[in-house]
Amino acid sequence: RVSIPGEGLSQSSPLRVALSGSTACVIHISNGVLHVANLGDSRAVLGVQEQDGRWSALNLTNDHNAQNPEELQRILGEHPASERRTVVRHDRLLGLLLPFRAFGDVRFKWSAEMLNRLYDTRPDILSAVSESVRTLPPHYLTPPYLSARPEVTRHIIRPADKFLVLATDGLWELMHRQTVIQMVGEHQAGQETSGLVDFSVQSLLQQRPIIPSANTTLGNLQRLLLERRGRVKAVLEDHNAATHLLRHALGDDGYGSVAPNRLARMLSLPADLVRRYRDDITITVIHLNEL
Repeated sequence: RVSIPGEGLSQSSPLRVALSGSTACVIHISNGVLHVANLGDSRAVLGVQEQDGRWSALNLTNDHNAQNPEELQRILGEHPASERRTVVRHDRLLGLLLPFRAFGDVRFKWSAEMLNRLYDTRPDILSAVSESVRTLPPHYLTPPYLSARPEVTRHIIRPADKFLVLATDGLWELMHRQTVIQMVGEHQAGQETSGLVDFSVQSLLQQRPIIPSANTTLGNLQRLLLERRGRVKAVLEDHNAATHLLRHALGDDGYGSVAPNRLARMLSLPADLVRRYRDDITITVIHLNEL
């Protein structure tokens, strides 16, 4: 995910790149071993199919933010005890930035002297960036505060590991990881069985019967049936699994299907309003069955 201040600067300007911020999540697969390098709040989640056919989600990354206790202790331990109340405020780095690791965003890394010299000698930057970027963050005492060192994890691929979903935090804020994996798994099954039999019939046959509990109301039962019907109808709407996830993240109707009007509204929000409703979303789905 990339946030870019200073639209007036050239796209290739080194200073534009330095002032911009980007989280990153990349993977490398070789000889059945998967390595993930992550910094920020993007995630890599593995889709695992259990022996009974159910899907489970396995996180291969950790979020680098205040919700991660180990990451919070790391950032606090890198600065004097006198800054304990100012390094992280309102779950943000120096009260401003959500991720604790990222490329760029040098106003959280360079010394105060270097940043002031930059602002004094490059007035073109001052006119191109927002007021928040032109000034030093509050309590800016012992930089660097932001790290660009990725956390690397290793995973040996097993037969039950079917696919990997890489996505920015915009997706995970809208959908739980288990929902994401379940949706991709059902989509994958739909792609494999389509052309063999009528998929709607096949899906209904594969789904377990609903056995109401003693306290199940008619309203709850109706909702379960609507959700099941929505899943069956939704699976083959898109040939691409990432597109399938994106449409459902933005247009979910609450019953496992997509509401066209809601999707259209979410996609047509003006640039100055869209961040109030969702963050940037980038999704990559990697199928492991051919590796």
